[in-house]
Formats: sequence, C-alpha cells, structure tokens
Amino acid sequence: MLNALIIAALAAGPASSSPYADCVLANIQPGLSDRAVLLVQHACAAKYPASYADAIELERRHSSQRQAQFDADHAAAVRSANAAATAAQAAVDRSAAQTKGADPK
Repeated sequence: MLNALIIAALAAGPASSSPYADCVLANIQPGLSDRAVLLVQHACAAKYPASYADAIELERRHSSQRQAQFDADHAAAVRSANAAATAAQAAVDRSAAQTKGADPK
C-alpha cells in the first residue's frame, strides 16, 4: 500500500494533478497508525474514484516493469551461475584426466 501512496505522490507532481493523491497527501499526518493511513486512502479513493483508478493503473504498470526487470536479472544470474558451474566442472575433469594420466599402474 505504501507503494501506491508513493506512486500517487509522484503522480501529483507539477506535471499532472491527481485529486486522489492530493487528498491522501493532505490528510496523512506524521504519527498516524498504519490503520489510520489505510482509512485515509479508502476515504480518498471513495471521494475520487477515477483518480484512484489512474493511480492504481500507474502502480500496476510500475509493478510490471519491476517484475520484468527482476525476471531479466534472475535469468542473467542463472546463466552466469550455470556458466561458472560448467567451467568449474571442466577444470575438475581436466585435473582428473591429468592426475589419471600421471598415475603409474
């Protein structure tokens, strides 16, 4: 929910005005409990449903972008780990072959 609040605050920047974000920011005070913040968000969403829907859509898009970046980073890490494991196994195989070739039987 905090992400939605941050996105709403960013959406309320000078380039665009978001009544939902303005409402939330105007009513959030330091020291409010999480429950009170949630109630403020619900009240502002009820008062400005279209603006709230826009803020949620913006959060959804940002979430999708973060997930895509995470997936790409994860895939790169898996490829890197697999390459390192393959190289380590090749080194072990070479060492074993050298040791076997040096053993007099």
